[in-house]
Amino acid sequence: MNLNDSTRVVEVINNLNRSRSEINKASPLLLQSFDFSTLYIKIDLVDLKVHMRVLINKVFNRMLRLHCFKFLIVQKTTLNFRFLWLKNKTKVNLFENLHNFKVVGASDLISWLDFLLDNLFLCFGKGVYRQCIGIPMGTNCVIYLANFYLVTYQFDFIKCLLKSNMSCCAL
Repeated sequence: MNLNDSTRVVEVINNLNRSRSEINKASPLLLQSFDFSTLYIKIDLVDLKVHMRVLINKVFNRMLRLHCFKFLIVQKTTLNFRFLWLKNKTKVNLFENLHNFKVVGASDLISWLDFLLDNLFLCFGKGVYRQCIGIPMGTNCVIYLANFYLVTYQFDFIKCLLKSNMSCCAL
């Protein structure tokens, strides 16, 4: 069965569960999901900024609460990024021998993300246009932004399930 949008997902899953025999319920039910073909071009940038702010603050607040970490030191190496959490910026001098590193806090990431999303431009013909809906595929971090954006919705859904004692939440 194919669904063209998510409005009927809960209904379909409930119907599938009701229609299964007791013997079949013992084995897992195969559900598949696929990439969203229009996700990138339809993301509302204001909504993306709000959700990313919430996610970034949740991560930094959790690290602060659990370990008193306030900052992230990120080092770009040839093949990847390495990171380490810091309690304060005064310890940065311990990392002076590292090349290509930045110390960032939640406010830094949020302001950089806001700048990026407020300054998306594209050339079409002889014109230059500001993109105000969707994120362009050529942006290096677009895959991560889209994934983190979806994670925020998944997180909210799971939180709703837990609050309602695992009963289905409205999508």
